[in-house]
Amino acid sequence: MSAIRHYYVEIDSLKVFVREAGDAARPTLVLLPGYPSSTRSYIRLIDRLSPNWHTVAIDYPGFGSSDPLPESPTFDRLAEITGKAIDELGIGDYAIYMFDFGAPVGFRIALKHDQRVRGIVTQNGNAYVDGFGPAVSALSDWWQDRAAGQATVDGFVALAGTQMQWQAGARNAEHIDPEQALADQLVLDLPGRADYMKALLWDYQNNPPRYPDWQAWLRRRQPKLLAAWGKNDPFFIAAGAEAYRKDVPDANVVLFDTGHFALEEKVDLIAGLTDSLLRDAFAN
Repeated sequence: MSAIRHYYVEIDSLKVFVREAGDAARPTLVLLPGYPSSTRSYIRLIDRLSPNWHTVAIDYPGFGSSDPLPESPTFDRLAEITGKAIDELGIGDYAIYMFDFGAPVGFRIALKHDQRVRGIVTQNGNAYVDGFGPAVSALSDWWQDRAAGQATVDGFVALAGTQMQWQAGARNAEHIDPEQALADQLVLDLPGRADYMKALLWDYQNNPPRYPDWQAWLRRRQPKLLAAWGKNDPFFIAAGAEAYRKDVPDANVVLFDTGHFALEEKVDLIAGLTDSLLRDAFAN
């Protein structure tokens, strides 16, 4: 196990928080977290991968320990800042681990960095309309009628909503560390941060129209791809994992009996599959 290094890089006058472990001379895996969490959710995975790989996890602006954007946040800006952080860190070719929000951030970066992206692990990271589950309907209803759906979304950023997301689809809720949700809620409860996150949730409706561009990139690039999915996830259902085979026929799709935060119950298996993906992606 390699010790994790914790530090900031300055991007567009923002302090962006990074967790890094492993030998920087080895191939790099960039880990992009999901909502409402941060790179803290990746600590156990980093511990398992860093003996063999260089791992770099980046908190988006306003997430975890990174400064928020001064303006209303969008996925375009999250991707722009995160992509600049990857460049600032001197990372050349790399693979991406994308979970939840990591998919819309990661695919935007991938289109820009293109050939530098050698492989993708998508863990409940959606890029197909096939993948929308029943739990997304509350957001889509809000997008159609903002006033009518506001109370539901307000609850989404409260502690009960954060706890629900961590436990969603888990085989056994006792496997989910309750301090994960508490740590996330400390960030959500910072002044102005709940409204900041709700602005991002509103902007999420601009992601599905980008799916054709991401799918076209997958078809053209044919990256090594692992879809490691908690099949009981009510947000992004298993059909979203299977859909990757439409564009990357050789994709390795593995469905686990767990939920949205699949690493909480399946970290060892997902780490092993990620290790294999990285060996394939950097074989040449």
